[in-house]
Amino acid sequence: MDDVEFGQHAKLIKDNKVFDEMFNRVRTKYQNMWAGTEPQQGDLRERLYNTIVALTDVKKEIESVATLGDNVAYNKEMEDFK
Repeated sequence: MDDVEFGQHAKLIKDNKVFDEMFNRVRTKYQNMWAGTEPQQGDLRERLYNTIVALTDVKKEIESVATLGDNVAYNKEMEDFK
């Protein structure tokens, strides 16, 4: 799968109406779980925090791949146009 095709698949995910809502729901769930922990529950707090960070990274990566696919496709069109 090349960058354009990979980006097109990522864009389908990103443009789906539930994409942002799903990530927000899951992030909120983990944030609420983190907020409900006690300070002495360091391991659990750290795991929940790292999960929130990883979730954000996954969302950003999907968005980045979608943008990259668009850029590669555009650059190919420009090269073909010349």
